[in-house]
Amino acid sequence: MNKLYIVRYSRGDHADFRETDVFVTDKKATATRYVTKFNKLLKKWKEHYKQYESSGSWDSWIKDEYLRYFDRWHSLGQMGECYYNEIEKR
Repeated sequence: MNKLYIVRYSRGDHADFRETDVFVTDKKATATRYVTKFNKLLKKWKEHYKQYESSGSWDSWIKDEYLRYFDRWHSLGQMGECYYNEIEKR
């Protein structure tokens, strides 16, 4: 195999945007399965934590009575979807 797949996800936006490499594999199926599972779980947990939000005029924020969940809520809000990049070995 001359191809490798770098599995990664993004976090943040604008000035604090960054990408995190999770792993590298030579099997496209492995990368695809991981990306699918990661994104499914991310969507599930983002939906779960929406119940703790209060919508403002321009943005969402966590309700005061749920501040104990702030770190997780904020972390999930900053997390982007997982994906993979294909590269070739030389």
